[in-house]
Amino acid sequence: MSRPYEAVIGVWDGHDAGAALLVDGRVVLALNEERLSGRKLDVGLPVRALAAMRAAAGTRRVAWAPCTSDPAKTLTRTFPWMKENYYRLRRRLEPPGPMHGLTQRAKYRLTQWPTSTLLRAWARRSFASLLDAPSRDVFLVDHHEAHAASAAYWPNWGTDALMVTLDGIGDGESGSVWEWSEADASLRKILSIAGSASLGLFFEHVTNELQMRPLEDEGKVMALATYAAQTPTSVNPFLKWFTLTPGEGGLPVLRCSILPTDMATEVGRVVWCTPREQVARMAQQTLEMLVPQFFAMLAVATGRAAFGYAGGVASNIKVNRLIRALPGITRLEVCPAMGDGGLALGSALAIWRREVGSRPAPFTDFRLGTDYGDLGRDAETLGQAINAAVTRPPDIARAVAELVAAGSVVMWAQGRMELGARALGARSIIARADSVAARDDLNLRLKRRVWFQPFCPSLLLSEAPALLADYRGPADTNLHMTMGFATTPAGRAALAGAVGPDGSCRPQMVPENPAEPWYRMLAGVKELTGTGAVINTSLNMHGKPMADAAQGVVEAWIESGVEHLALGSALFRKSSITKSPWS
Repeated sequence: MSRPYEAVIGVWDGHDAGAALLVDGRVVLALNEERLSGRKLDVGLPVRALAAMRAAAGTRRVAWAPCTSDPAKTLTRTFPWMKENYYRLRRRLEPPGPMHGLTQRAKYRLTQWPTSTLLRAWARRSFASLLDAPSRDVFLVDHHEAHAASAAYWPNWGTDALMVTLDGIGDGESGSVWEWSEADASLRKILSIAGSASLGLFFEHVTNELQMRPLEDEGKVMALATYAAQTPTSVNPFLKWFTLTPGEGGLPVLRCSILPTDMATEVGRVVWCTPREQVARMAQQTLEMLVPQFFAMLAVATGRAAFGYAGGVASNIKVNRLIRALPGITRLEVCPAMGDGGLALGSALAIWRREVGSRPAPFTDFRLGTDYGDLGRDAETLGQAINAAVTRPPDIARAVAELVAAGSVVMWAQGRMELGARALGARSIIARADSVAARDDLNLRLKRRVWFQPFCPSLLLSEAPALLADYRGPADTNLHMTMGFATTPAGRAALAGAVGPDGSCRPQMVPENPAEPWYRMLAGVKELTGTGAVINTSLNMHGKPMADAAQGVVEAWIESGVEHLALGSALFRKSSITKSPWS
């Protein structure tokens, strides 16, 4: 008789591939392949991340939890060059060929097909071979089940709730709704949204037709929308494509009159004769009208007031703000790894509950990368190799607070790396939150991003009531930058470098914990400037991923124009000839 499973490894090999490990019901490691390979939003089997999971699992008996078995994914696993070609095209690394229009239509037609028993069996055998694992230990997880699990199993709910997923498409669905039972920690699907009504694909097409990178630049579309005049709903052509009506039991039914194969053409017609800021505004308005209404109908139909949320559409923080403010909703938890980069984590959580039978342990810390100990332990050796000055302050957090208060920009790498797109105090670039000059310097010279993309603030939780106009108390605590907030007049001044033109921001709220360097740094900034807040953006150059290990962090620092780097316990400062010995 086989011994019971002691660990589960989740696997995702599509857009933003990655792997995650649960041991004894606890998430101990989760990595996206891009952080190890250096290829932004990497695709394919995450071989480096899987090697880390195997090493951490040791001799434990492992259940494998790969995600998604629909025809499109199965085909690209059989012919990996197709996945690589699409990756290079999507990231604008090479121009489209003469057959691009035809292949694009074929792709969107294929993605509409749902999975099946045959496809699941094929995918399971394929993964068993790829993972060198017994077939009996491989358990497939459907795309939206993984998203739902990633939303359900990390918070401590204490009550029944609903899990909502809204995404592009996976296993033939673009969304789903699941009942969460607090009594037995189970999920039961009550609603499926067809791939033909995908809000995620709609926004992806808008992103692409605006000459931005789909599956990557949707946040830029949201940001650009704030620079356009509000469009009357009566003249928004996108809104006319979608209908949202009550169905059985009052549950919402979402439909779209434009076929996915025709969506690119129809969006292109609008883009052709409309300023791009206005196109972005109309696309954002479409989500802001439909998604909160979808949640409101769910709340009325089910009587549930607590919601979990995941999927690519859940990254739209302005829509999330509107959902949070709905009268029938008292709690909204958005998974910090809401996009496809969180599918490996969701798959592992789902299979632990399904195969082991117990609830995974809740957690709030999404710093789930490799534990290297003190990232600065070899700082003197590194400093000599790159011709940089290195010091070891008594308290790195206080030293950085003094630099930031004096107007410096600092790269900050401490402890384990974050899972997901948001810098949460592990791999960050920080500056004074009230400095518009620092914002512009970061955007145009250091990060080299588009001018209209705002930064976000990290702030002490104790500052939230004074700086955020719609912060209503503990239920609005936002630890992971998943929610938009309006600012007060004092907040607009104190967070001037991290507030959009509409007065909104996406804050990370940091609770009091003197053991955490991130908290101590913010507390030091408050002592020195009067406000415990900083601009916080991810520690990477534009178009490149955040780095996991010390060498990658140092390489990003050398490439940037930032003078200071806090690497673990060490503080680096550039000389005039600081250079990389690894390039």
